[in-house]
Amino acid sequence: MSASTAAATLAPVYRKALKTWRPVILYFASEHCPACEWAGPIFRQTAEPYRHRANVYMLDTRQSPRHPLVTGTPTVLFYKDGKLLKKLKGIGTEETLAKDFARHVGKTKAPAAAARKPEHDLVWLRRALRSLCMVNRARHRLIG
Repeated sequence: MSASTAAATLAPVYRKALKTWRPVILYFASEHCPACEWAGPIFRQTAEPYRHRANVYMLDTRQSPRHPLVTGTPTVLFYKDGKLLKKLKGIGTEETLAKDFARHVGKTKAPAAAARKPEHDLVWLRRALRSLCMVNRARHRLIG
């Protein structure tokens, strides 16, 4: 199944989750799966440092809509810009999972925004501060 076909057949929940500039990692597991019981804590520990740079979702296959690419559990799907980058059937070892996170998430930054106008007019602020009168100085001006 190609990435474009998969995006068209995804449930609306997944399509909404994939509409972001951040990488998206979907981890599918089942509560009755012995491999998932072993893999869950390892995935959680590996994903923790990347939680600010990617959207990481841990999903139970019984409670979430069916995903067409998930045929067994545990399954990890790495998405970027709505396109599937990698599918892991199982998670492998801690080292291989960490390498996949580093490769597909890495040091993600927000897209460069258009040049913004400065919020403060420093020239005006400097002029205003120079002409600012304190209470004592104002009293002398009024009296004298």
